[in-house]
Amino acid sequence: MRTVALAVAGWLLVTSGAAAQPPVVIPVPPPAEPVEPALPGGAAVSRPLQPVELKVEAPKPADPPPPELPPEITEPCRDPGPKKILGGHWGSDEILIWWAKNAPVPALVTGGRAGPPVLGAPGTDVLLGGSPINTPDIAGYRLAYGYSLDAGDRVGFEGTYFFLGTRTISDFATNVTNPRHPFVGLPFVNAQTGQPDVLTLARPGDSYVLANLYTSTRLQGAEATLVGNLVARPGAKIHAVAGYRFLQVNEGLRLETTWMQFAPSRYGNSTVLGITADQFDGRNEFHGGQVGLVGDFHRGPFYVEVTGKVAVGTNFQVVNADGQTHLLTAANPVPVGASFNGGVYAQPTNIGRVTQTVFAVVPEGMFKVGLKSGENGRWFVGYNFLYLSNAVRPGDQIDGTVNLSQIPTLNPGGGLVGPDRPRLGITTSDFWVQGLLIGFEGRF
Repeated sequence: MRTVALAVAGWLLVTSGAAAQPPVVIPVPPPAEPVEPALPGGAAVSRPLQPVELKVEAPKPADPPPPELPPEITEPCRDPGPKKILGGHWGSDEILIWWAKNAPVPALVTGGRAGPPVLGAPGTDVLLGGSPINTPDIAGYRLAYGYSLDAGDRVGFEGTYFFLGTRTISDFATNVTNPRHPFVGLPFVNAQTGQPDVLTLARPGDSYVLANLYTSTRLQGAEATLVGNLVARPGAKIHAVAGYRFLQVNEGLRLETTWMQFAPSRYGNSTVLGITADQFDGRNEFHGGQVGLVGDFHRGPFYVEVTGKVAVGTNFQVVNADGQTHLLTAANPVPVGASFNGGVYAQPTNIGRVTQTVFAVVPEGMFKVGLKSGENGRWFVGYNFLYLSNAVRPGDQIDGTVNLSQIPTLNPGGGLVGPDRPRLGITTSDFWVQGLLIGFEGRF
């Protein structure tokens, strides 16, 4: 109410002295701020609005990006090619073009220019055998299939099978078209004298002969291995392999002669047709454990794969020998035939079968170079070498010492007189195959 009182007093003063004095302007103070009513006890009903200060926090620095994990964990296939380390499952098909080690063959047929073709005699040449026979290329096929065993795609199983088709090589000798060697025979060492001798089957004007020599080779093998990844980096993978290897090598050697002696002959005043056959077979069956490494290196669409393995185990060896002689003598009204057990190098003393089991090592090396086809396929060509350290080969099993009393051509129906030769034993050497491979691989 103080404000109203001051206003009334001012008005009275103005009206009383209005005639004599000029008007006086009294400044009016600004209205005072209203007093907030208080509730009993002194508590305010309300408070005026207070300015609010907004606190704006400075942006925090961004968290550093998480460290990049190694590529083999985050992206096992950052490298071009299959999207996994091993692949969920994989397979390959290969065409093989391989060559086997030359077949050992002793001197089996000789030719003489002026007399019986005894080995070492002047004018005697070896017509069949006497040196290893070159084995031409053998075609084959290899199939492999594998699959991963763990979620990390680092451990897998792989099975492989391959074979080489049977390859037979033949050669012949005859005096019919070879006037340089009118004498043709089968040489040996006489068991009764210990001196070189020969079974002469062709003589000029008396007899003719055709001798045929055959050698054959057949090969197959299989593997069952565990595959474990050791290194998986962009452009390079290295795997370890361990498992079982099977390898079988079968070879054969056969000598056949067909000859005719005109009357008069050693068989009397008759013409005789004779056939002899000597067969030797060598079989090797290897079983063993195997370990190795496989390196896969690639850049862009190109890649190189290098494989090295070695297997250690036992080789079951079998040697078979067999021989036959057939004589057909001209007679009236019909020819008379006779057959005998034994040829020339295979006689009753060595016809049969012998076996043994020996320790052997089978190393293998492989090199491939190829081009990738899409994300999952690869075409390749390469080279393969496979070795068997302890093997039996047919030509090594021929005993060159023969007892004449057992040869049916010389002594039809006769029995053994003197030393029991030839004998059947086991002579070992080594064996290998090598060659090219062409194929396709897919990993999915």
